[in-house]
Amino acid sequence: MISSQLYAKYSASPEAFRNDLTIELDGCPVRFGACIDSWQAKDFEEIDVALLRCSGRTNQEVRMRAYLERPRGHSKTTDLAVMAVWLLAFATRPLRGYSYAADRDQAALLRDAVDRIVRLNPWLAELICVDKDKVTNIAKDHPGRDSMLRIETSDVASSYGILPDFVIADEFTHWQGDGSLWNSIISSAAKRRTCLLVGISNAGFVDSWQWKIREAIRQDPAWYFSRVDGPQASWMSDGRLDEQERLLPNIAFRRLWQNEWSPSGGDALRPEDIEAAFRKELKPFIYREADWDFIAGVDLGLKRDCSAVVTLAVGRFVQSTPR
Repeated sequence: MISSQLYAKYSASPEAFRNDLTIELDGCPVRFGACIDSWQAKDFEEIDVALLRCSGRTNQEVRMRAYLERPRGHSKTTDLAVMAVWLLAFATRPLRGYSYAADRDQAALLRDAVDRIVRLNPWLAELICVDKDKVTNIAKDHPGRDSMLRIETSDVASSYGILPDFVIADEFTHWQGDGSLWNSIISSAAKRRTCLLVGISNAGFVDSWQWKIREAIRQDPAWYFSRVDGPQASWMSDGRLDEQERLLPNIAFRRLWQNEWSPSGGDALRPEDIEAAFRKELKPFIYREADWDFIAGVDLGLKRDCSAVVTLAVGRFVQSTPR
């Protein structure tokens, strides 16, 4: 059982909570404060005041929006889990939180990250219960009892009508659709002035609706915008990065690990390669051989669909004149 003095310390300082928290790094338990990188600490420092505001522990007017853009392997899900655990454990009233991800598997990663934190810090199990699709404050006589984080997928219909205290948009650039879910979330977050909205993802594609949202956020003073330029995590070895660069297409490596937004809708072909394959002066051409006409067509898939090439042969048979 956590002491009242330690509870008071952690509730007043999310940083003190993080520093003493045990997390998992490369399969081993470590103290978060001993392995946190400077770029992580800066993001947490900016968001801590919003956590305090959201939990009801301060009335200070602060930015309640944050967007974190990081390469793969840069503690995106773990850091979100740490924020969520602090909110649920130290809320001064019942909070309602919602986490949205691209699909059910992606949504489960945040739930699993929260579960690992609770297992590695047994005193948290007296405050927090982790279920399949929700995380709940179960502490008796706790002012934040029944605070809950619901683990959702990209279901637009279920996102309307919510009245959230905090919202997590996980791996934002991987969401499918036309942005309707984002529209629902951002409008729901506006219902409460103390609602915290945190989005996190790696770079995506500049021809997507996510790019337009990202650029609007980057220029909005109401948002804290943070971008990690390339691999900076101290736990990522050069050998692992070299392997990724060898095995991935260059454009995919740059997007996933260098955190560079791709100018096209896929990871196989560069825009300049696609452009070089087209000649505007060419006209449709029919190739003739013997009694056959041949014409080919190409359907170039740039996003999720495969490319296809079809060649059609049409016979030109001479009909004999009856005598």
